[in-house]
Amino acid sequence: MTAALPHRTSTLLAGVRIGPGTMADWHALAPLHYRSHHAGAVTNVFRMGYERGGDGDPPRSTSLTRESQRTGGSRRAGTSGTRRVLIGVLVYSRPALSLAARDRATGGRYRSAGLGRTDVVALLNREVRLISRVVVAPNWRGLGLAARLVAETMPAVGTPYVEALAAMGHVHPFFEQAGMTAYPQAPSPAGERLAAALEAVGLARSDRRSPAALEAALGRLAPAARHLADREIARWARSYLGAKNHRSNRPDRDRCLALVARHLDGCPVYYLWRRKEMP
Repeated sequence: MTAALPHRTSTLLAGVRIGPGTMADWHALAPLHYRSHHAGAVTNVFRMGYERGGDGDPPRSTSLTRESQRTGGSRRAGTSGTRRVLIGVLVYSRPALSLAARDRATGGRYRSAGLGRTDVVALLNREVRLISRVVVAPNWRGLGLAARLVAETMPAVGTPYVEALAAMGHVHPFFEQAGMTAYPQAPSPAGERLAAALEAVGLARSDRRSPAALEAALGRLAPAARHLADREIARWARSYLGAKNHRSNRPDRDRCLALVARHLDGCPVYYLWRRKEMP
């Protein structure tokens, strides 16, 4: 009887290691992430690497090889011939001061009632970390490595709570697979107002699939309708940026259209992980 061949995926995953990383690790894989390279007030970085020895090769990909050569994502260690390949990075940051979804998930634990702003900030920084970036190299995706990276590092951060926001949480729920609880969010009142205004002047959701499509659709409107739509878009964009950055913003027209196309119809899922002893 012919012996069964070992499962290839199991051999690969046996060589995957997770440990403390550096900002250099994040910058090496940041070009592969869909969001900006700025990850906020970073507190912890964890790297996922593949240690290639004599019994197994990583998935072959010409693009990853070029990326590794360009960023230094692969390096040799020691004289044994072991090759360590950077395949994933997770970045933790300090949390935002105000987040309605967090208030719902924690029963208002961090609302400022009864506490001064300084005390709220201190409590948040002591108890909460935000997963601000997770990236796995393209030819290592589909193996559950993002969920593993999250699950294995959350207890190591040392805070009672870890939170995350994911625009694609409905499509790719790897945070839930890692043990976090999902709290779907309702659209904001400001977003509902803009969506209703655009619908009232005759613009469909498909008209805002891109900034160029939105600009073209606005150009086909009558002057009065276009003035109304432009006013509501600028109002929503200022509200959106102000909520995220805690300051007044007046973006130009191109920035407003880009924000609408990218964010108006996306309602991110809020995720929270808590240690067992926490409420």
